[in-house]
Amino acid sequence: MLRFPEGFVWGVSTSSYQIEGGAPDDGRGRSIWDTYCATPGKVANGDDGSVACDHYHRYPEDLDLLRTLGASVYRFSIMWPRVMPEGTGRLNEKGLDFYDRVVDGLLERGLRAWPCLYHWDLPQALQDRGGWTNRDSASWFADYAAVMARRLGDRVEKWVTFNEPSVSAWIGHEEGRHAPGLTDPRAAVRAAHHINLAHGRAVATLRDLTPRAGVGFVLPIHKARPLPRFAERDAHLADLFEDKWNGVFLDPVYFGRYPASLADRFAEHVAPGDLEEISRPVDFLGVNHYFPSYVEAASGEAWPFRHAEPPFYFRRTEMNWAIDGRAFYEALMILKHRYRNPPVYVTENGGAFLDCVQADGRVDDQDRIAYYKDYLANLHRAMAEGADIRGFMPWSLLDNFEWARGYDKRFGLVHVDYRTQKRTPKASFDFMRAVIAGNALPGGQF
Repeated sequence: MLRFPEGFVWGVSTSSYQIEGGAPDDGRGRSIWDTYCATPGKVANGDDGSVACDHYHRYPEDLDLLRTLGASVYRFSIMWPRVMPEGTGRLNEKGLDFYDRVVDGLLERGLRAWPCLYHWDLPQALQDRGGWTNRDSASWFADYAAVMARRLGDRVEKWVTFNEPSVSAWIGHEEGRHAPGLTDPRAAVRAAHHINLAHGRAVATLRDLTPRAGVGFVLPIHKARPLPRFAERDAHLADLFEDKWNGVFLDPVYFGRYPASLADRFAEHVAPGDLEEISRPVDFLGVNHYFPSYVEAASGEAWPFRHAEPPFYFRRTEMNWAIDGRAFYEALMILKHRYRNPPVYVTENGGAFLDCVQADGRVDDQDRIAYYKDYLANLHRAMAEGADIRGFMPWSLLDNFEWARGYDKRFGLVHVDYRTQKRTPKASFDFMRAVIAGNALPGGQF
């Protein structure tokens, strides 16, 4: 049995667009994901997040599930267009009231609130003004952060500014596989810098208005590998991949500069004082991790590498993501060795599997339990070797809208019947409840 240190934080994560629904209700504005989902061919089955898990109306039931799980913290996100429908200016009191109720409900159940200000659902009204490619976006975001700090700051333990800014920049603006669906490499670089600047300004705002709350951000950390048959030839491409996916968002915060390999790409966007703003100290880093990352050489593209299909010998999730807990360990050790060992909370980790409701109503997701055993053992290994890891939050509490994959892929500890909205805790829910209760990784079946 692998035990975790006293005070290790166990929580769970969700995001607003993926679970809330309530799209037409109470004055919520449109987001870029509403627009993206309405674009034919972008999302599997033409799905969208207009109803999702109906958490907007069913949140008390979901908060009760958190309490039953034994979680001590809840990382959720705030939908910017629900509280500021145009992104700036007018406030939507009914939207703000909703997050008041969520936070109060957490506190009533003995949980701590860790809201994330941005989990990809930018107000469409701001996208119409250029979105993250507009330098003004940094100020828009800081103003939004101030609104939420004034509203919730007396009850929030930790703030997360951005979830996975690398996905917003690269997949949303360069690859076009996420909203806003752009395929412009130069726009992606510009968006990445403006998101970094927005983070820095929000840190200053949150510290000023909520000085007792911790502030951090969340990044999916990749340890890149070349394909085995090209290991020597492509080693430098793996380094460049890590500079793009990790370094663009970590180096400005921790070192006050962009990676040397990419400095030329960013130079035209960096104004005097920007890096000083971005490098304001943070209290923690959230780490998301799901799968190993392989790269191979590419020609005629914006970058000299591309994502490569991992070797055949890995087991796979329903997302066709390779399962490799060692890659998780390697990613965590990057932070220890390269980034001065910052305080880390693992804010997302999990797998999509083929979850079937059995005749007795149970969902016996042993594949997901095996996944968590592998990844938690490797997290424990990283901690034993000195990595400063302070908590773990599986993705996710609920099956939900999985972005461009729609509702086909299920990551939740709790099964959701999207027709009836019935919640059914899975075997993995019982497993994670036992982990939390014992503060240790047990064996056996659940």
